[in-house]
Amino acid sequence: MKFRVTGGPEGDRGISVGTRRYEPGDVLDMPQQKAKWLVDKGLLEPNSSSRYSPEPADDTAEDEVSNYENAVEDSTAEEID
Repeated sequence: MKFRVTGGPEGDRGISVGTRRYEPGDVLDMPQQKAKWLVDKGLLEPNSSSRYSPEPADDTAEDEVSNYENAVEDSTAEEID
């Protein structure tokens, strides 16, 4: 399912998924179950062409998204080269 990065309440937060960084306005493809907590926090929104249901498909969805909890970073944080 495709989601758009909203930037969160301040509009300046991006997310990192794996080794890839997504900034506000970027569109990414992610399973709905894994994206639910990011949608709930206001960091992602369903892309206009996607059908999103806020309920997880099964009970394992919460366990699966725990791997993504460390993916959110403040885009204003300093980067170390």
